[in-house]
Amino acid sequence: SDHETLTAILGPVVAERRAMKESRLILSVGGLPRSFRFSFRGTGYDEKMVREMEGLEASGSAYVCTLCDATRAEASRNMVLHSVTRSHDENLERYEVWRTNPFSESAEELRDRVKGISAKPFMETRATLDALHCDIGNATEFYKIFQDEIGEVHLKSSPGREERRQWRATLDKQLRKKMKLKPVMRMNGNYARRLMTHEAVEVICELVPSEERREALRELLGLYLQMKPVWRSTCPARECPDQLCRYSFNSQRFAELL
Repeated sequence: SDHETLTAILGPVVAERRAMKESRLILSVGGLPRSFRFSFRGTGYDEKMVREMEGLEASGSAYVCTLCDATRAEASRNMVLHSVTRSHDENLERYEVWRTNPFSESAEELRDRVKGISAKPFMETRATLDALHCDIGNATEFYKIFQDEIGEVHLKSSPGREERRQWRATLDKQLRKKMKLKPVMRMNGNYARRLMTHEAVEVICELVPSEERREALRELLGLYLQMKPVWRSTCPARECPDQLCRYSFNSQRFAELL
């Protein structure tokens, strides 16, 4: 499986990774020696763990992002333009600045200079999605699917913007009325978790004309909820072995339905 989650990292493992990264593997391919490098990839890191491993302040920090230097205030002003600017090496350099305070700055000035780095980063993490953002990304896609199903997009060649806006308003109104779920400008974790439930899908199915497509939506969400524990848990093999065994089959069926 390409699903990786980490809970504890032992020092020797880090050292071995570094040694392997710097070494070459020579294999004979078709009678010719080929040289390969090792590359380690991590996916689905938990935000709390990334902050700990990369030396960042805890999640209540003004520095809200583990991928860039944005503060809470900056992030709320700029919802669109983002780029990955933090790196493990830079975090290490910033920790040294934090430790030595070479410019004899005040605590506030120093904190601004190091952008929330206050401990020594001890393991490199790749810029990637954490479990919360998987929830948000999936719910965003489903929110669009629900609108399309309400408007029976499969029967129309190219629906206009106004028509699509109407479908969205219908969906928002139904969710507000039946689930007390208020519309949001930008998808967040709480909204995502409430949207992706059997209860929400039943409420939405009331607006979907075709029984066949209602059944497909119910099955889709059922599969989603079976798969979700695998990428939410710390150790799937121990915490949800049954869902882990079915994950490959479920994901194929999920793709067919989509």
